[in-house]
Amino acid sequence: MNSDAESTPRSDNRVPPAMRPNTAKSAELQIIIWFLEAGWELFTPVADLYGTDIVVRDPATRKLLAVQVKHKQPGALNEGELLKTWDDPSFDYLIFFVPARLRGLVVPSQKLKKAGKMFIFYSKDQDGYARGSVRPMFRDYAFELATVPPEQRAAAFVECFCRIHSECKA
Repeated sequence: MNSDAESTPRSDNRVPPAMRPNTAKSAELQIIIWFLEAGWELFTPVADLYGTDIVVRDPATRKLLAVQVKHKQPGALNEGELLKTWDDPSFDYLIFFVPARLRGLVVPSQKLKKAGKMFIFYSKDQDGYARGSVRPMFRDYAFELATVPPEQRAAAFVECFCRIHSECKA
């Protein structure tokens, strides 16, 4: 016997934590898929002890590159803010990804050494939230894939990664 209460979907706050999607893993998985679709060799650490989510091998040099993936938290209005949780990054690149807008940044770790506790990647919009255009200091590291056809997104993402990682040949 089905009651209306049984057939009504639960809101996120009523879904047990074990059943909620892991948005961090979803963002990492999308980045992994794009690298793999573009033909890159990729490894994932068993334990994330040093801030490395993915290790990719540059196809041109065979050099291993440590990548940290961060993402916009679902429901957060400041989509371009990232709390700095390191003093000296132990990874080569930070990929900051906003899944809902298919945009983000590939930032070399040496550009992430600064005083303060917060990175603000996007300018403030008319409502005062960091979700506007990419701030000029991060513009060279940005990718926008919303207008790219799905079958071309992997190539476009890797092209951006290679442009930033200048040793790479796309």
